[in-house]
Amino acid sequence: MTGALRPVLLGGYAAKRCPRATHNEYDLTVPRVEWQPDPAVQELLDEGRAFEDHVVDTLLSAAPDAIDLRPHEQHKNRHIAETMRHLASGTGLIVGGRLPDDLAGGRTGKPDLLIRAEDRPDGRPGYHVGDIKHHLTLHRSPNDSAEVSLASEPSRAQAVVRAGVALRVGDREDDCLQLAHYWRLLEAAGHAAAEPWGSVLGTDGAKGYVPDPLVLSWYDLSEPLFTTFSRTAGKRRRSSLERYDHEHAFRFDVADVARRRTGEPGDPAPLVLPIGHEECRDCPWASVCVDMLAGDDLSRELGGVLSVREYLTLRAQNVVTVSDLAAAELDEILTEDYHQEVAHRQNRAARLKKARLHAELAEAGLDIRRRSDAPPVPTADVEYDIDCEWSPSPERVYLWGVLRTDGEDSTYVPFLDLTVDDVQAEHALAERFLLWLDGSIRADVAAGRSVAVFHYHHPERSQLRRIASTSGREMPEMCAEAAPEAWIDLCKIVEKSLDSRIGHGLKAIAVHGADFKWSDDDPGGLQSQAWYEQARSGDATATARLLAYNGDDVRATQRIRAWLSRPRK
Repeated sequence: MTGALRPVLLGGYAAKRCPRATHNEYDLTVPRVEWQPDPAVQELLDEGRAFEDHVVDTLLSAAPDAIDLRPHEQHKNRHIAETMRHLASGTGLIVGGRLPDDLAGGRTGKPDLLIRAEDRPDGRPGYHVGDIKHHLTLHRSPNDSAEVSLASEPSRAQAVVRAGVALRVGDREDDCLQLAHYWRLLEAAGHAAAEPWGSVLGTDGAKGYVPDPLVLSWYDLSEPLFTTFSRTAGKRRRSSLERYDHEHAFRFDVADVARRRTGEPGDPAPLVLPIGHEECRDCPWASVCVDMLAGDDLSRELGGVLSVREYLTLRAQNVVTVSDLAAAELDEILTEDYHQEVAHRQNRAARLKKARLHAELAEAGLDIRRRSDAPPVPTADVEYDIDCEWSPSPERVYLWGVLRTDGEDSTYVPFLDLTVDDVQAEHALAERFLLWLDGSIRADVAAGRSVAVFHYHHPERSQLRRIASTSGREMPEMCAEAAPEAWIDLCKIVEKSLDSRIGHGLKAIAVHGADFKWSDDDPGGLQSQAWYEQARSGDATATARLLAYNGDDVRATQRIRAWLSRPRK
């Protein structure tokens, strides 16, 4: 091999993503790819960028000593120099900075936030790291509390304790690994605070989990939060920094081997081989890895149903293909060795049972299968299907839609207010919808008609609870049939009625099961948000599309109920 090897510099995502992606990036014998995310992934990316822009604008206007260094992003050296200058001068909040590359540790990165802390023993200003994420960081927990900082006072020293909520931990390990990466970079740069804390600014304020519009939730990166695999003990609790150090070191080794491969005899063997899993859905390297897997490979077909370790454990038991798992007896797989290898996984037997179900469906060429033990679908003389739409950030419900079905006659009734821009207006719209629903149902009952109200999954009931909580006003009293507590969650019935490889989401089931088609060619949350912004600007066509989209959602739930009520073929 001639020439200098490419230096290994891993970014903030490496430790939390598939190590094979790191290999592919550094192995120049692997074909390069031009990745075009599918519409669903692109929608999430766009929503995340819009949320981050909104958060940054709010922080810069609220924090008294904040600087935005994003304009320097195109010039790496200048970007680093400006970041170091503001760190040295003790700027209160640095947004969009870039820390110097840590050549010895193999790290590079641009933390969203650098937040002033106490001075270090050497007299330098100390800092904590922060990240902006388009998801929740807290969950409601009446007996717990969490430390959060406000946008106007983002430092941990000014954190306040919010009762009734707790940090999300199990499903936010990736956030903590990324914070740990930036912390190690900050240490190498000589400006880490005395204690390793990091914060995540999520959607908790927008979704009403706390009374403040924006909060930074604080994580102790040295606290043992995560249950992980242990070769000696089966499982062990480890801190964010311990998890990160292990994962980063492994990926550094993966990259070091990968960069030495030239395609010539004598190349070192890769430390990791391709395997299908959940991350493949939005990985730029997915197509390259798929081409390396056999057509009937279990992980290729099932993807994120199981984790990498679970697939590797099955391979060790010669369960390699879809047919292998579909024909397997679970008791023969769930050996002591299997349980030990995936001891850190909760519900491992249930997860394997689900994987075999997916293998059976794949073997039969099916996406959805009606179950013989499906529960009956509730019916009534008059049936109401409801659905709501909300703005992205801050979250405000601006449309409640109802489909009233009486025999063969169905009527769509929307409650739309595009001017909703605060919690009181949002409450007024919800109240108007509920009072209409209550009045309509009272009339049905008075006429001797039975009534049922349906929604799909939890958003409608969750939004009403949020609106009542954030507005400080109770919702109007409902008759028993109209009360949200009496509404029937159709999604729960679907989950008990269908075996599905494509999930149990409204659109998946309506399209692939009930043969329903939305009137718009590209229905989705991102599209509705675009129409919402256009409609607020006076675009009548966009308003009509919003109403059609919401109307189709409630018609889809009605169609699913009708389909499930038909005899199985």
